[in-house]
Amino acid sequence: MSNNIREGDKVFVTHHMSNKGLVTEVFYRSVSANIGPGTLSKQMYVKFISELDGKEYIAKRQDVTKDIT
Repeated sequence: MSNNIREGDKVFVTHHMSNKGLVTEVFYRSVSANIGPGTLSKQMYVKFISELDGKEYIAKRQDVTKDIT
C-alpha cells in the first residue's frame, strides 16, 4: 500500500489523531535553513479540512498520516 498523499485522501495529524480531515491541496514551500550539510530542498505541506470543527489546517507532510481505513 502506498503512503503517498494526494488530494481527496483522508489524513490525520500524528500528534492529535482525532483531528482527521480530507486533503484539499498538497504544495511545497522553500526551505531557507538547515542544520546538516547538503543542498536545501522544498518541504511538502498538506492543506486539509478538519472533521472536528470544519476549519482548514496546514500541516507538514511529516506530521500527517494517511488514513487507510
